[in-house]
Amino acid sequence: MRVKIRNRYDDKHSINVYLPAEPMELYDMLDMIGSDNKYCNVYMNIDAEHIPKAMCDGGFYDDIFKLNLLAQRLEQMSPAYTAGFKAVLMAHEDYNLDDLILVTYGLEEYPIYPCRDYEELGEVVIDNDMIPKVENCPDELVEYLDKESIGRLAAEQFKGTFVGDYYCEVADYEPPDMEITISKPKRNEFQILAGTNEHSAQWITLPCDKEIYDKVIYEVRSPLPYIEDIDDTSRLNELAEKVAALDRADLVKLKALMELCDIDDVSETADVINNLSEFDFDPNPRNESEFGREYLLKILPQDFKAEIFDSLNMRDFGKRILDAKEGLATSYGIISGYGQELYTPIFTEQEHIENETETEELGVSLT
Repeated sequence: MRVKIRNRYDDKHSINVYLPAEPMELYDMLDMIGSDNKYCNVYMNIDAEHIPKAMCDGGFYDDIFKLNLLAQRLEQMSPAYTAGFKAVLMAHEDYNLDDLILVTYGLEEYPIYPCRDYEELGEVVIDNDMIPKVENCPDELVEYLDKESIGRLAAEQFKGTFVGDYYCEVADYEPPDMEITISKPKRNEFQILAGTNEHSAQWITLPCDKEIYDKVIYEVRSPLPYIEDIDDTSRLNELAEKVAALDRADLVKLKALMELCDIDDVSETADVINNLSEFDFDPNPRNESEFGREYLLKILPQDFKAEIFDSLNMRDFGKRILDAKEGLATSYGIISGYGQELYTPIFTEQEHIENETETEELGVSLT
């Protein structure tokens, strides 16, 4: 399922994603658009033919974890139940996301047959004695029956409809009486599937005090998308302990730093967390042009008319400033190089020497 998600109505804070995804991938999507509300709600536009048009075109605001569950359910459904799902929505275009999820759980109660047209349906009706008019028809006369007319009669009687290669009787659909609950792991939580062998492997949440160093890791769920190399369980547990202590803002900053420095190693990530404060980070600008605008607004006089920048593409300017500060426009926002500040003026080496000389001369005159 292809979905466009955005934090605000402004498309500059939007990305296109594909669902279903793992929970940590969902959190990463939220971090990329700067969404930090505790309900994981975002604005969504779905690109899928079997979803109500209003939800695709107009979009809606809801929990991305709920939409992910719907995507999982649809992916797991058989072609017959997918047809039934579409048939229900044809009569209920006003359904919301909760309603759609419930539909995926209640379709086994309704007849769905592999039929492409009334003639094929007529054969099913005859074979299963579905209407009294043909129930006692002798076998030798069946071939002379007008199967198309019988199929049409059955469809009218049972209020059925054709969807693709299936005939669905869902006109009397009622949502199942059940409550959907969605579990969400912590944003900064590591999980490993580990054991002495693959058959006995279990999911373990890190950091932990258990003796896990002799276990083989078969799968990792990481809040850090760039981690690939995991060859030391003790270092992974150490990293998990450090990450668990980060608040959301620092976790997002760490992701940006890993993108800046191209870090994908557990040990290097554990080490760089100690220097997180040496990097300046702003999650609001999404590209070099936006950063260039923000940079000028920070250093120009407060009464400067910012509207002059609205129609300008400041990508090249923003990129030059970032290059000078050894920074990068990452997937999560703008980050500086080590020891740099994003919104301070840039001096050439000659200007820096002159400033130092003036400061020294001033000091001499004062003494």
